[in-house]
Amino acid sequence: MDSKILEFAALLRKTGITVSHSEVAEALEGLAELGLERDIFYNVLSSTLIKDQADFRAFDKLFEIYFNPRFFGHRQAAALRWPELIGVDENGGCTGTDSVPGAEHGRTTGFGQGQGLATAAVDSFVQVIKVGDPGWMREMVKRGVKSLGRIKKEDLKNISDTVRQVKVFLEWNMGTYELEKEAPLVNEEIWLIWQERLMELEEILYRELEQAMVSELGSEALETVLIRENVNQLDFYRLSVPQVAEIRKKISKLAHKLASRLSFRHKKAKHGKIDLYRTIRKSMAYGGVPISPAFRDRYPTRPQIVVLCDLSGSVKVFSEFMLQLVYSIQSRFVHVRSFVFVDTPDDVTGYFQNREIADGIRDIYNWARFSKTAFSDYGLVFIDFWGKYRDVLDKKTTLIIIGDARNNYNKEHADYFQKICGEVRKTVWLNPEPAENWDMEDSIMSVYGRHCSQVFECRNLEQLDRVVRRII
Repeated sequence: MDSKILEFAALLRKTGITVSHSEVAEALEGLAELGLERDIFYNVLSSTLIKDQADFRAFDKLFEIYFNPRFFGHRQAAALRWPELIGVDENGGCTGTDSVPGAEHGRTTGFGQGQGLATAAVDSFVQVIKVGDPGWMREMVKRGVKSLGRIKKEDLKNISDTVRQVKVFLEWNMGTYELEKEAPLVNEEIWLIWQERLMELEEILYRELEQAMVSELGSEALETVLIRENVNQLDFYRLSVPQVAEIRKKISKLAHKLASRLSFRHKKAKHGKIDLYRTIRKSMAYGGVPISPAFRDRYPTRPQIVVLCDLSGSVKVFSEFMLQLVYSIQSRFVHVRSFVFVDTPDDVTGYFQNREIADGIRDIYNWARFSKTAFSDYGLVFIDFWGKYRDVLDKKTTLIIIGDARNNYNKEHADYFQKICGEVRKTVWLNPEPAENWDMEDSIMSVYGRHCSQVFECRNLEQLDRVVRRII
């Protein structure tokens, strides 16, 4: 058992959770004292290995998978050795089954070919969401996962495509469409409850699918699941709905740290104006000779920032994260102006003043005028920005551009971007795409990048933390 706990702790670290050797030792001591009854086992591990509430989601998922008889060693041997932990049915076997219905006939792609069966699937989906019974949700999702038949390695490479196949089987899109048609007939509170249940159902779907993959493919699948749980290193565009909520919490913490860092970032100057009083005091150690002059402390000024965010579909989530970050720390800056664009820029600074961030972002999408054609056009954006907003730029300003530089093959108008960069102290470009994709297809990152002071790949929270600390 000790080796299994050590391996479990190592797997937790792969999800981004910090686990020290002393915490593992405490967990082993607790288990030795309290035993291996499943609830006690869970409580001992969670109380000794987890320190942050946000980490419980990854811990619970890994615990459920790792200490499952279908993964944890041989099923019968595990049940005989640790019956309290694994769980044994009335016949002395492990609970659960290895069989996958439908596997012998190939992969199932839906409830059936008939219109009546499809309608029944839609009605079933709608009813499950309206009732909200967790048991019904799990049963429906299990039917969908079983429809895949035997899980293959190809399913592991792109979980999103596999999830989409299950959703097709469950008539997910049609069911959601039926709920949306009923939205005007119910009050807002009920509609919000339905939305929460849809997110819960999607989370159950991911969990059931991951368990099926681990059961079928073993450690290889578990590695993939753990990578998906490490939100610090997961690309923003791959985040699930619950992970987006978790990232928002982590960005708030990052903003708090950065704001505090600005308040205390004072250090002795190595050059500049001489501090005569301190220089004379230091010279006493050398017989009154000022061998080592002292300089006046440098107090950094809080930077002025202008943020220009691309809100087109390809970078929407990342831009919203950055807007949240700026919103959270803007009280520490002398001045912050926020602009959003798709093919035309709009000043959205007022949407964030004395308001909650969620309300501000919602109203931006409802009322801001940042899109005429729904397709990114960076060249046109820079022309409009230069014409309408050049007065917000000066030599004290740091301009932060957030976008993937995908211009949909429109004219780049790099001369206008060069004019904008010439008006500010420095220009920083954050691109959420992998660097190897820059200048591929309609990306023109190098066209604009040559005029920037700094260009960063910034596609996950770990990179965002590192980049923002360098900018501020």
